[in-house]
Amino acid sequence: MTIVTILMIEKQNSSQTSHGTLTDEHTMDKPITYVYNIILILNLVIIGLLSLVVYQTTYLICDSDQARVFLEQARYLPHVPWHVPIYAIGSFLLLAVSSFFKRYLAESHSLLAFLLFVLDIIIAFFIAYNINFSYKGLFLFIGVGAFFFIGNLKLRYLGIILAMLGYIFSDYDIISVQLNLVSLQDYISFYSPSTQIPLYSLRSTLESLNLMMVILFFQLFIQSKVRENKEFIKVNNELADKLHQLEVLQAKLEESARLKERNRLAHEIHDILGHSLTSISIGLEACLELSKETTQELFVRLSKIKRVTDKGLAEIRRSVRELKSDAIEKSSLLSAVQELINDANGLGDRLVSFSIHGNVTELDEDEEQTVYRLVQESLTNSLRHSGGADIEVVFSYASHLLNVMIADNGQGCKAIRKHFGLDHIEEQIGLLGGTVRFETAEGEGFRTKASIPLRKGGFRS
Repeated sequence: MTIVTILMIEKQNSSQTSHGTLTDEHTMDKPITYVYNIILILNLVIIGLLSLVVYQTTYLICDSDQARVFLEQARYLPHVPWHVPIYAIGSFLLLAVSSFFKRYLAESHSLLAFLLFVLDIIIAFFIAYNINFSYKGLFLFIGVGAFFFIGNLKLRYLGIILAMLGYIFSDYDIISVQLNLVSLQDYISFYSPSTQIPLYSLRSTLESLNLMMVILFFQLFIQSKVRENKEFIKVNNELADKLHQLEVLQAKLEESARLKERNRLAHEIHDILGHSLTSISIGLEACLELSKETTQELFVRLSKIKRVTDKGLAEIRRSVRELKSDAIEKSSLLSAVQELINDANGLGDRLVSFSIHGNVTELDEDEEQTVYRLVQESLTNSLRHSGGADIEVVFSYASHLLNVMIADNGQGCKAIRKHFGLDHIEEQIGLLGGTVRFETAEGEGFRTKASIPLRKGGFRS
């Protein structure tokens, strides 16, 4: 039942991981190794004891001139006395050396480890023959080695079957039917009862210890595999939880990216439509006034309004596709700002001026976009709310810094009520590590002052 249980656990482990053998130095349980070494030592002691009993008893029989009586009782010729301990103990030492090599071959060379295991079976039969098949617990030790050293599951099953067959058919009662062997009982019966009892007791004790150690090995082996299964299930559950968390996080990131893109698109459309429609509104007001006096002037004004409208629509289409400024794509930041100002100057009687101080510094694309939208939004606000005032746009370049001011001399207001556009300006400039503030007072106009750190800071020639 124990063997069947272990095989079932081993099959389950093999389906879970390809690195589940006990010979892995990182996973091998030390208690299992200790028990295996104890089994090895016990078998060496048992084989040494039995071979020495045969050796010593044979010489005692000869020295006491009782060979005839012994042969009549045993009926068969015994082995050459000195052959028995040399062949038996020497062969067992070969098993120990084989175990040493199988320990390092189990993981990488399962077939070679299995071939060594088959050789162990042959050596075990040779040892059993030399001690007259008086001990078959050696095949339990061989079977333990199958679990311990054969990494391939199919080869391990085959090795266990061979070890079990060896244990069954190495029994003296079965073998003695075909082979002429002297039983261990015949050797021990030569001694007096006071000697026989300790010999039988010692033999029985050692064989019982060997059997108990084998049972303990399988118990520890099962516990080790159960623990590995629990750890595997635990790790698998943790990985499943982590995977679920990653999926949730990915979904949140995708949703956040969609919201961010939607927000950016809303900002872009607000900036472009706000500026373009404000310009159209102001231009139409001027046209209404001029239409009373001359149709030629009205035609010029309407042509400019048409151009601004077409440009605004083109920018809306591009913003939806790329969220970029068409003006900056076609020209530099300064040219795009100047074009904004020229459009504003052509819409009414107010004057919009543009001045640059310091050495012009190159800006990265996102910096240009932010500055352009800052000027665009500020111009839109001044055109809409200043009440026909003049507007001043000032760029002041310093090392790694650009200061922008947009100011009008309009009516101003008592308090600033931020709206979508102003919030967007603060957000975009904040992303660049800059600052922006808005200043106004009733009758003193409105001023937007921004300070933006620049990454490059190199001066253009």
